[in-house]
Amino acid sequence: MACCQDLVGLNGRLAVRSLDVENLGGWDLAVLLTTAVLGALWLLVDRGIPTSFQQLEMSPSALAIATPPIDQTADVDGPRWQCNDALQKTLRERGLMMLHGWSDEELFRRALKVEDIREGLNSFMEDSNILSGTQASLRCRPRDGGNPKIAFMFLTSSGLPFAPLWEKFFEGNEDLYNIYVHAKPDWLRYVGFDGSMGIFWGRVVPSGNTNRAALNIVEAERRLLANALLDDPLNEWFTLISESCIPIQNFGYIYSKLNATNVSRIDCGYFPKSRLVASRYGVRGEGAMLPEVPLSKFRFGSQWFSIRRRHAVAVIRDTKYWPKFKQPCRRIEACMPDEHYVQTLIDNADEGSCHGTPTFVSWNGSVGGHPQSFGLTDDLQLLIDGMKTQQEGRYFFARKFRPEVLGSLLNLTDLLFR
Repeated sequence: MACCQDLVGLNGRLAVRSLDVENLGGWDLAVLLTTAVLGALWLLVDRGIPTSFQQLEMSPSALAIATPPIDQTADVDGPRWQCNDALQKTLRERGLMMLHGWSDEELFRRALKVEDIREGLNSFMEDSNILSGTQASLRCRPRDGGNPKIAFMFLTSSGLPFAPLWEKFFEGNEDLYNIYVHAKPDWLRYVGFDGSMGIFWGRVVPSGNTNRAALNIVEAERRLLANALLDDPLNEWFTLISESCIPIQNFGYIYSKLNATNVSRIDCGYFPKSRLVASRYGVRGEGAMLPEVPLSKFRFGSQWFSIRRRHAVAVIRDTKYWPKFKQPCRRIEACMPDEHYVQTLIDNADEGSCHGTPTFVSWNGSVGGHPQSFGLTDDLQLLIDGMKTQQEGRYFFARKFRPEVLGSLLNLTDLLFR
């Protein structure tokens, strides 16, 4: 009599029994095969191993971080790291997708927990739910320290038109920076999953839509900061970059200038008699910002900044100012929280720490509240030379440049990065 093996669930475990195949009808055989398939899938899911169906939907990077954690202390291109083998390989290839399904609240909680641990408030492995297994943060911990890094946070709604120029800017400084991109949620649909984005591949954080003058722009900034804080404890500077922004100094110049000071590069202007500022202050309703933010503490400045880690942590940890700025605006076009929230928080929490934006912009000939943009009809060499030397080289970046000038800018890299 022919027999086969049947998998049957019994009290959460698998039992095996023999069946008489000759007496099975077509329906019984179908049920048997279905049970066997479900049992096999249960084994895969129970052990946290991606199924073949899941693997089809996951990038190689996502598959890499789905592997069980292994404590390693081998050298990874210099520094000694403690993380799993697959993640080390992925980091070397810079193919790591910043994928997670956490809400903003959960992301912030994890980032702050890791920051508390970093500051020595808890044992590093105290919270195994956060720091082990497939739920671990997407970064390795340096065992023996390392050089501080700049987290370049690209906030874009239309891709990265100047990616080739940025690649030249970053070249040769791989151990001194990290990249994070917040883009429209459907952006990756148009750039593919094949690594063609170069150093930007795998650096897109879970993103949401952004609209001019809306609160979701600040939500995107906070999301970038939290991901960068969680990703690498060596990130010391957090620089916000737009898609129309280009570097106008070389990497070494920017790195040395930032690390020569203990303050942040951000505008925190105080304009008590400005009608514009008063209008924006009151756009949420009379008394809506009180008592935490009286008009005398309301700050105004450029959205684009380079802030210290302590200030990035303050933005994520904030429960005093954020609830005030989250309130709905009566006129969305007058809201502009990206020019007020971070500026107000940092200047009031750490007085004297705002030393102006690192990003040049021209308001000559502005249209519709947008700054001047530069295109092929402009003398780019003359413009860049003036931007680089203005105010004794205080500007590191400049905007707004139109995508059409990429080729011209690539021909000016000797001037840009001298």
